Amino acid sequence: MASIKRRFNKGYILLESLLALSLLTAISTFILSGIKDAQKHKQIMNQQIESLNLSKMALDANLGSLTANGASVKLAQNEQQLVILNDKGKEELRLEILEIQK
Repeated sequence: MASIKRRFNKGYILLESLLALSLLTAISTFILSGIKDAQKHKQIMNQQIESLNLSKMALDANLGSLTANGASVKLAQNEQQLVILNDKGKEELRLEILEIQK
């Protein structure tokens, strides 16, 4: 009888250890995926900031397009609006002048 109790206790400890390990794995996977998503979001935001800074430089220099540090922007403007396009052709910002009605 003593050997059966020992086996049962060792099996219980092993089961408990496996559950703890699986819980630790799940928590660490959740945290790491959150960190990865945050880094991806930060990278996208930094690209947008770089694009807007570059467009400000192009606007100050009265240029239609500007390329620096591997990023490029194009400015399309007329009397009513200013459109900033990034190097992939995606619209980053659109500014429009609205008339005020009295």
